[in-house]
Amino acid sequence: MKKIGLLIGLFVIAFTLTACSSANDLESVGLADLTGKEILTGVADGSIEVDDFGLSVYDDELIVILEDSRISVDMPEDEFYLSVAPFIENTHACTYHSATGCRGELKQETFFVEFIDNEGNVILSENMDTLSNGFIDLWLPRDVEGTLTITQDGLSASKTISTTAGEPTCETTMQLS
Repeated sequence: MKKIGLLIGLFVIAFTLTACSSANDLESVGLADLTGKEILTGVADGSIEVDDFGLSVYDDELIVILEDSRISVDMPEDEFYLSVAPFIENTHACTYHSATGCRGELKQETFFVEFIDNEGNVILSENMDTLSNGFIDLWLPRDVEGTLTITQDGLSASKTISTTAGEPTCETTMQLS
């Protein structure tokens, strides 16, 4: 019985130290107390500088990559993050977006972006600009499937997109033609 109590105690101490270490690490790069969406939005709008860390985006978590640690930050339960890099000539293979590493071809350009779910509901229909990394960040409802269409100057690309658990957060196959 003493061994079980000792093991539980060691687990609680290890968990507490890890949680404190993670909070301190996030604080050291200005991300303490921020949600995954707040971090990604801040990186996109330039209010968060990404000099000292990396970001990998999964459907259910944002991984903050520091020198010697990986810290998981929760993503919204009702929204799905998808970063899309429309292209004409150059792209790269990608499944889970690196918000601090992925680069698309068409930077700071305006596109018409539309997402219509399989029931015909217009979820998104507006002009959007690619960021300085060549990507458009979308926040779509979770657990839907639909068609994403991106148009610019008479060129367009369409693709079926699903926002269910485990789906990619990086879309780099939409070649405008």
